[in-house]
Amino acid sequence: VVDVFDRYPTPFGLVRFGVAPDHAETKLVTNKFHETLTTRDDIRFYGNVQLGRDVSVGELYDGYHGVILAYGSSGDRTLDVPGEAELEGVMSAREFVAWFNGDPEHGPESATHNAVVRA
Repeated sequence: VVDVFDRYPTPFGLVRFGVAPDHAETKLVTNKFHETLTTRDDIRFYGNVQLGRDVSVGELYDGYHGVILAYGSSGDRTLDVPGEAELEGVMSAREFVAWFNGDPEHGPESATHNAVVRA
């Protein structure tokens, strides 16, 4: 049996909320994940489970033969450009992608009506 834990209530948290919309090919992996979760009785999904809050790494090691920790970045890399930290409305790519994809932690209260993106 394989148990999949995600801190979000829905599966595919990192792909759903952490991959930019212009990376459609990467997001296609959710189709395979969905098929696997819905057709295999030996794979179970548990949502709203946060490592360190709801279960410890030690508990996982004690309860399973193998443990894989797969996660995205919870922090940002700064560019060290003037105004990056002080100016209102400046956000990192990670924050913007999470907001754009509907990450519950970056909900409507953090939304603005304007966005300027420069490459």
